[in-house]
Amino acid sequence: MNSPNRILRDLVPEGSRVAAGVVALLIIVATVLLLPVAEQPLGEVKPFLPMFATTVVITEYLTAYMLYTHFRSSRMAYLAALASASVFVAIMAAVQVLIFPGVFSETGLLGAGAQSAVWIWTFWHGGYPFFVLLALLLLTPAVARRRASVLSGWAHAELLVATGAAITLATLAVADGGQLPPLIDGAAYTRLIHSPAAPVVLGINVLALLACLAITRLRDLLSAWLAVALLASLADVALTLVAGARYSAGWYAARCLSMVSSSVVLGVLVWQTSNLYRQLARAHEALAERAVRDALTGAHNRGHFIDQFPRDLRRASRERLPLAVLMVDIDYFKAYNDMYGHQKGDECLRAVAHAMQRVLRRPGDYLARYGGEEFVVVLPNTDTSGALHVAGAVREAVAALAIVGAQAADRNVTISIGIATFNPDFDTFDADVMVRRADDALYRAKREGRDRAELFDSKRPDLITELRDP
Repeated sequence: MNSPNRILRDLVPEGSRVAAGVVALLIIVATVLLLPVAEQPLGEVKPFLPMFATTVVITEYLTAYMLYTHFRSSRMAYLAALASASVFVAIMAAVQVLIFPGVFSETGLLGAGAQSAVWIWTFWHGGYPFFVLLALLLLTPAVARRRASVLSGWAHAELLVATGAAITLATLAVADGGQLPPLIDGAAYTRLIHSPAAPVVLGINVLALLACLAITRLRDLLSAWLAVALLASLADVALTLVAGARYSAGWYAARCLSMVSSSVVLGVLVWQTSNLYRQLARAHEALAERAVRDALTGAHNRGHFIDQFPRDLRRASRERLPLAVLMVDIDYFKAYNDMYGHQKGDECLRAVAHAMQRVLRRPGDYLARYGGEEFVVVLPNTDTSGALHVAGAVREAVAALAIVGAQAADRNVTISIGIATFNPDFDTFDADVMVRRADDALYRAKREGRDRAELFDSKRPDLITELRDP
């Protein structure tokens, strides 16, 4: 049974973590630079909070959805459990924008009090790392060894608990009937900074970040970017506490870090989904290519020729261009098989096909295995002289293989070729007629002694009958 970390690496492939490291470094540098000026008041920007909350709600819900979708396909319970943290934040962010003073009403909607928004922030920034911690426990060896059904039940239970906890805590914060101690005076966070809530929230964030580093060891992109999200959440808390009041430089920077924390995991999941689609497209192309290829020789198969050749002929007729077909047969191949065996016969077929394929250098030219030791070459925009030239090159390429034949020790494997050409100025025959004429020319080449190319003579159709009925 694969370990969770191995499954996780399969789900989100190994890749460059440079971007995650750069973003983490930027967060640290920005936080350090902002700490001395965090208390600087900047004034209220009315549209900022609705934009901030909307961004967080949308990104967190999308993150939860994509994590759960990945869980459904991979059956890795950790991903469903991780979705619970995003669900929790999405609910909290949605409630906060509704009750925040001055956004929709002077005191906030839902009957919120002066302490409601700050308690929502406290629950939010303590709950997110807490539920991430619970998810990370599923990756620990002691828990990961449990049955998949047990782990899946744990993950779904965490989702339900996160949803219920978000609703319960939001209700408790909005009620504000004296159950919760005050954490804010006007716009100042003096009480919050000196309350037990501040070190608890800060400590949970630190613990979650350390657990992520220790348990995942950043072996995969998802873990690396989850660590960035937890680092942004920790910096958010630190700047908020140091800022000490709403609408200060630290307060605005902390809100921006919340958006970073919410979006980075979504970003890597979107990248992964796009990567999966790219892999699927490549796999589909490879499967489609294999479907039209002969497994033994690598040339196109007869089905592809039957499907494609009429199109080539119609195009030649429509564009008033010549076209040539070469029917190729390996001489005395049955005797070769009888003498050397089928394995050697297969090797001979492969070698001859590859030699012929190397001669065809134009994109429109193609080789197909017609059946047994017989091949067909299609040469669009090729007249009689061009077809004869290619036929000669094909014969020379096969001769250069110097495969010892079955007829005599000093005689190598050779091929016979029948050529039929289409001239749009006077030919009106269809694809079947074209193939039949090439086959008739091939029969003539074999009757004339093999190891040669013969051109179908449309002026002497009786010649073929004479040859077939000696």
